[in-house]
Amino acid sequence: MPHIQVTAAESQLNPSQKDALMAELSNAVLIAENAPVDDAGAQSLVWAYYNELPKADIYVGGKNLAEPPFRVAITTPQGALNESSRKSLVADIGRIVDKYVGTFANDRLNHWAMLYEVSEGSWAGGGNVFPLAGIQAAMNINVA
Repeated sequence: MPHIQVTAAESQLNPSQKDALMAELSNAVLIAENAPVDDAGAQSLVWAYYNELPKADIYVGGKNLAEPPFRVAITTPQGALNESSRKSLVADIGRIVDKYVGTFANDRLNHWAMLYEVSEGSWAGGGNVFPLAGIQAAMNINVA
């Protein structure tokens, strides 16, 4: 049940690029969680938001840049990822962002990826708390 938030400057991507970026990020998180990418139930539990800010509102080092970096925040239930899957997910996020915005010059990063975990018993919706085991079952994740 990952939650994805991308923050980018307005007009950095066209609508079809946004759609493709968000689809690829969603699949990358499902893969990291060991969920079947082609499973409609797993896909329905990946909620993703693409937030645009005016370029004038994004700063790096106190300076407004012509090509601001992206921020990719992934939130998952505690225990959904391990050290190996986090490293793999971060590498995938880097590859995906590079594909759509290119690598930035002068050794400047084109994005930050931030991984957050919601503690067990704190992921809820519809008036219900969802433990990790229940989420994994709903997403058809085999935890063998």
